[in-house]
Amino acid sequence: MAWYFHVIERDDHRWLCRHGRRVFDTHLLLADAIAHITDLAAANEPAEVVVHPLDDGVECLHVQP
Repeated sequence: MAWYFHVIERDDHRWLCRHGRRVFDTHLLLADAIAHITDLAAANEPAEVVVHPLDDGVECLHVQP
């Protein structure tokens, strides 16, 4: 079973880092949010990072051990 960690773009264009109902923080830049959530996900493998931009697209990133 994989754990899913999410990076979600908010209406103010900041990026929210979340796992389940737990919100970790927000970032101005997508790259910073992905770096942060990837570090968290790597500590909880197997894990995937899912990016949710406002345009309704979804991208899954595999976390490498």
